Amino acid sequence: MLVGEDTELARLPRYAEMISRYKGRVDEYLAATYGNRRYKRIRNNLCKSLMTTLMTGKRPPEKLPDRKLTLMLTKMQRQLADDGYRLSKAWYENRVYRTGRRTIASRWQVHPLEIKHLDELWLDCRFSVYEYMSLIKKAQPPWTYDVDEIHEDVTVWLDARAIESIMLVALETYAVPKRGAKFTEAYGICFGSIRPMEEKRRGHGKHTTRYIHVSSIHTQLRARGYPDRVTFDPRSFQTQMTVARHFSPQVDIVGDFHTHPYDTVKDLKAFGGWRYSESDEASIADWVAPLRKMDYNPRVSLIIGIAEGTRRISKPGMLKPNIVRLSINKYHFYIACYRILGDRYSDRNITLNSAALPGM
Repeated sequence: MLVGEDTELARLPRYAEMISRYKGRVDEYLAATYGNRRYKRIRNNLCKSLMTTLMTGKRPPEKLPDRKLTLMLTKMQRQLADDGYRLSKAWYENRVYRTGRRTIASRWQVHPLEIKHLDELWLDCRFSVYEYMSLIKKAQPPWTYDVDEIHEDVTVWLDARAIESIMLVALETYAVPKRGAKFTEAYGICFGSIRPMEEKRRGHGKHTTRYIHVSSIHTQLRARGYPDRVTFDPRSFQTQMTVARHFSPQVDIVGDFHTHPYDTVKDLKAFGGWRYSESDEASIADWVAPLRKMDYNPRVSLIIGIAEGTRRISKPGMLKPNIVRLSINKYHFYIACYRILGDRYSDRNITLNSAALPGM
């Protein structure tokens, strides 16, 4: 490579420079190994390895024939991780949601030349959207959920029967203690239906509003409840689904719920008892993964904080768009709803509604 060319590359934005250097190294390797003979297929495969790394943030498992190329991909993989996969996210948003390039450049702080070089590489490799989506599905990079979260609003409607069942189990496990414990947490599954409504927003691509109706809840009787945690029983999922399919084959598993009991309302507020804990989030994969294998896709999780107070709340009220508080006599309830994105929770762009509660 000439000195002038090297200086010119150094002036390019980071990923544009990396792409150009990698392609240059591919041509050097092919020229040194195969001379004037044309090996388009080999060049295409080497460039696809670069494309795979840029699009997923993971280096492909295939062994490359040149050590320098391998080192370049390793460096690129580290760089992508260090800056939060901004280029990968921008490309994913453009390809999947058709968001305009000006918008993704601003949102993810990507230079237009980086997008241009990636686009040229895409065309050079003759990548198709189908091939790209298959690659993303296989790699399952967790950063895709950061983009999905932006392009989806969720509205959760709690049916009167669902609210009654949730509050009953929350109150019973709180006010009617089992032997050796003042109160215990409870766990169950939410059944209902999901209806997506898609629209296109100019410059911002596709956007989905997902309406989730929780029609009923099924408490796991074999879940092990403790004052500060609850452990679900995987065997109960199959039993619950069997009964649901028999009596209500039209409903879907839309999420789960569990309770957070506290001694007093003061404690509940101090600890934010409507929020999820690290252990709550860590357990998502254990119960969601088997359901996804059976083509279920749970999308929400309800957390019910409960405590005993000195007086009742006059009427239900919204603490946040996804959190409602109410009381039955002296018992206070905080019902919070969170989105399930991959293996994590999110309270972004989610609203909780119910016609059964006055004031909502």
